[in-house]
Amino acid sequence: MPLRRYAIVGLGGRGLGMFARPLMEDFAATAELAAVCDSNPIRMANAVADLPRPVAQFTDFDEMLRAADPDAVVVTTRDAAHAGYVVRALRAGKRAISEKPLCTTAAQCREILSAVDETGGTCLTTHNARYGAATRLIRDIIRSGRLGPIRFIAFDETLDRVHGADYFRRWHRRLADSGGLQIHKASHHFDAINWWADALPVSVAAQGSLRFYGSNGPFRHTRCRGCPHADHCAFHADVFTHDRYRRMYLDAESADGYCRDGCVFDDQIDIPDQIAALIRYDSGLEVAYSLLAYSPYESQRVIIEGADARLEYVTTYNTGWAIGGKPIPGIEEIVGETVKIYHPAEGVEEVPVERVAGSHGGADPQLRADFFGRDWDAEPNEMMASVDQAVQAVLIGAAVTESIARDGRPIHVQDLLKSG
Repeated sequence: MPLRRYAIVGLGGRGLGMFARPLMEDFAATAELAAVCDSNPIRMANAVADLPRPVAQFTDFDEMLRAADPDAVVVTTRDAAHAGYVVRALRAGKRAISEKPLCTTAAQCREILSAVDETGGTCLTTHNARYGAATRLIRDIIRSGRLGPIRFIAFDETLDRVHGADYFRRWHRRLADSGGLQIHKASHHFDAINWWADALPVSVAAQGSLRFYGSNGPFRHTRCRGCPHADHCAFHADVFTHDRYRRMYLDAESADGYCRDGCVFDDQIDIPDQIAALIRYDSGLEVAYSLLAYSPYESQRVIIEGADARLEYVTTYNTGWAIGGKPIPGIEEIVGETVKIYHPAEGVEEVPVERVAGSHGGADPQLRADFFGRDWDAEPNEMMASVDQAVQAVLIGAAVTESIARDGRPIHVQDLLKSG
């Protein structure tokens, strides 16, 4: 295979750890990191210092495209900026690879699809949840026909007050930056549901609100660092005890003012921390989805009701790795995941879930192998989310946002692709 040259725009934690370092360390035979780009030169320089060797640095994206001339651009900026970089990369004749979500609004979906049509270029999205062992196992069980035609799915996600709270410290807490958790977080889930359903979402009705974080808190400050309430706030987090965080974020504040340890009770927070949605598909499938960002523990529960059998998936996470506190005592006793099939005649069967090493339950290394280790001339496999699939995940989240704004009014999902 010819060596492909990659550029990365957005050198935060994900851009550095998920893409830049592995490209240099694990894919020397197929990939070269040709350049990096970030609007904050201090953050970028400190991130590059953590790489095995130097790489060209740019603060101007178009200058990087001209000077470095990469074959592909990996976009890992704030979610709302993805679309602009994807479109510019495509129009410069580059392959565009976007971290999920592909973008944050229906208008941005239309812009990206137009750019793909105009250029004939390739745009892929790193929906790494597809690579999770349980997600693939559920897909295989559905395809096997053991459940019969799928009639109903219930999908419930709880984020705890450690990992979940951290979304309310960072840029994700503003709708304009992230599209809310219904885009940033739930795009994983909507993509998985779409993948399992093999159908098109047609309508969404949703409710959601900010009930725990933001102005609901008993007190507030601008940030955790220097907060007068630190001694009695359960959400106080000394983010910068981690040396890399201090270099990448605290040192870089002077360049753009971005605060990595914002107060979770800031009254400027404007994303929901609880969401409930009903989704209908053109196959007749109906889905009940919920997301809660302040639960005592972190979990995912999926029920898939087929005409012949029922599948239940339950997983509970230990978030001791996350910034901002300690998980609920005793969580170690219930951590784990199970897949069970309930058949009216055959009874209950537990299906083992494969254990895979690597971040995100082994999903990230497998994703990188597909995106950076395969021949470009090979047809992308079904794990690599196409632009159309990534758009559908965003459209459900955008419909959730619009339905919430309209007090639960059903939104016709595919109509969001129509301009005007």
